[in-house]
Amino acid sequence: MRKKFRGQFDALTKQGASYINSERFRPLRDPGKPLWEFKEHDHRLYCHRRAIQSYVEVVLFNGWVKDKKGKTDEEKREVERALRLYQEFLQEFPGGNI
Repeated sequence: MRKKFRGQFDALTKQGASYINSERFRPLRDPGKPLWEFKEHDHRLYCHRRAIQSYVEVVLFNGWVKDKKGKTDEEKREVERALRLYQEFLQEFPGGNI
């Protein structure tokens, strides 16, 4: 898995808060807001992204492998799971500050 996402993590590390890639690293739309998604072919990672001046802090929540094209019930469940994990994160770290 690390190899699959290495390029995106390197770009995020080098470009910091300015790194957004509509194909590979983007914010989710409703109902997945405020989460972000790393995409690499059929693999997905959901996370919390917080820009702090010129750098960015990312907290990974969950990932999965997409089997079919288009929206699926599984995708909806995985986004809901990531949102639950995000809510737990906010309870542990109010304001998203680690």
